[in-house]
Amino acid sequence: MNDKIKETEDNILRYLYENRLKSPQSLAKIRYAANLEEDRAFKKILKASLESLISKNFIKKQENRGNYKIEDEAVEYVEKILL
Repeated sequence: MNDKIKETEDNILRYLYENRLKSPQSLAKIRYAANLEEDRAFKKILKASLESLISKNFIKKQENRGNYKIEDEAVEYVEKILL
């Protein structure tokens, strides 16, 4: 399961990196970009991935709408590691 969480984190970061100049992205768009189905197990993986990225200060969740935006240090990480 840890491998799936890491893979999902990378997919989320890539998606948010590609859309970093646009408005913050909704959970539905992130789930679609990470290729996750509407399944209980996948919801747990998505939740764990998002919480992990927030704790690493790679993404930020908007208080009022619940959308997600990539942080500057994550942009540097994506450019060095994932691209």
